[in-house]
Parts: sequence; C-alpha cells; structure tokens
Amino acid sequence: MSASRAVAALEGQTVRLAQAIGRVFDRKRPKQPNRIFIAGCARSGTTLTRDLMACFDDTYVLGGEAPFPVLIDMKRREANVVVKRTAESHELLSHLPAEIGLIYCVRHPFDVLTSQHPETMHVRRFHVTTGRWEAEYDGLLRLRRAQPRRAIHYLRYEDLIAGPDAAQQAIADAFGLAARLRFSSDPNNPIRRSSLRKWERNEEFRTYLHTLPRSFLDRIEAFCREFGYDLPQAS
Repeated sequence: MSASRAVAALEGQTVRLAQAIGRVFDRKRPKQPNRIFIAGCARSGTTLTRDLMACFDDTYVLGGEAPFPVLIDMKRREANVVVKRTAESHELLSHLPAEIGLIYCVRHPFDVLTSQHPETMHVRRFHVTTGRWEAEYDGLLRLRRAQPRRAIHYLRYEDLIAGPDAAQQAIADAFGLAARLRFSSDPNNPIRRSSLRKWERNEEFRTYLHTLPRSFLDRIEAFCREFGYDLPQAS
C-alpha cells in the first residue's frame, strides 16, 4: 500500500472513530426539554392557558408565576416544561432566549381593561390599568423588533373559549406536544363563555371605557387590527 493510501485509510478510520465516540456521548448527554414560556397581559387567559397545559402528555407545568430564566435552570424528567410569566416579565421579554418557545395570550382590550381580580378589588375597580396594558404591549413590540424571526404562537382568549380543543391542537402542532386529555374535558379548568364581552352587557363598564383618552384608544385600535378584534365605540 502506498503512503498516500495508508494516510487516507488512517484518516477514514479516525473519522469513523470520532463519529462512534460522538454517538456514545450523544446517548449519554441528557436531552434538553422542550421549554415553553407563557406571556401576555394580565386577564388575557395566561393563567387558564398555564393550567390547561397540564393536559399534554409528559409535561411539567410550574405552578404560580416565574421569570423565564427559571426555564433554563429547571431540571425535570418530563420532556416539556411550562412557565407562566410574572407581572414584570414584559420588561425583559425581548431577551427571551431562542431555545424557549413562546405562547403569547391576547384578548379583546375592552375585556382586559374591565376585568376584575379578587386580589386588587380592594384597591381599584378593574385589575389592569392602562399603564399595565401599554407596558405589556410595548414588551411584545420590543421582542418583535429584537427578534424579528422568532416564532410566536399567539393564543386568542376568545378562540380558546370558543374552541378549546382546536386551540389545544394548534398548540400541539406548534410545539410538538401530544394530548393526554382534551382541554374541553379538563374537570379542573372549566371553560366559561360568560367571560366574553362583558362590557357590552354592563353600562358601568362602557362608561369607564368612554373615559379612556384618545391617544390610548389609538394604541388599542392598532392592537385590534392586528389580532382581528372589532373596536366599537366605547360609549
């Protein structure tokens, strides 16, 4: 065998050996979980979405709220891990790592702004202030400017309520999940259609909406155009 052929044969053996070693290390290296972060303004269905994510197979859902770095540090045996944002997460949402998937919950702004919460009813009539709504929307816009190629799974609260199983399938397709229980069959998280468009049936809510400044309504209008919401007169 010539020297050149001997060198070529040795190189081939070296490549095959390196590939074999790589396969061994790949088998020993723990597989990274499918990390999913749930974000969106308060009263947009983030809590319901978090709780329903337990309907997927081999999925761990962290109770409560946490910032997204928790997803990176979390050590779980489950293939999928889910965390819901905190009230401050919008401030750093544009820094969400590429390896973390994102479900972004949206809801008609008039429903969000006239929604009540037991933890804040003693402080103010409605849970979400105009400042909070704008801060959340600004956080989303910053994310899209910083990461224009990021895939974002938008989940409209209205679609989740009207067709929970279709919404579940869309999430499954987006993140490669398998359902173990239908959203509509989850006994712990009943779907309530009465939560939709309450402001249309409540004069007090409509009166409040009528006080919103024009500049703020202009921002709402842009949001509604993007996510397919009608924007009737608040009065």
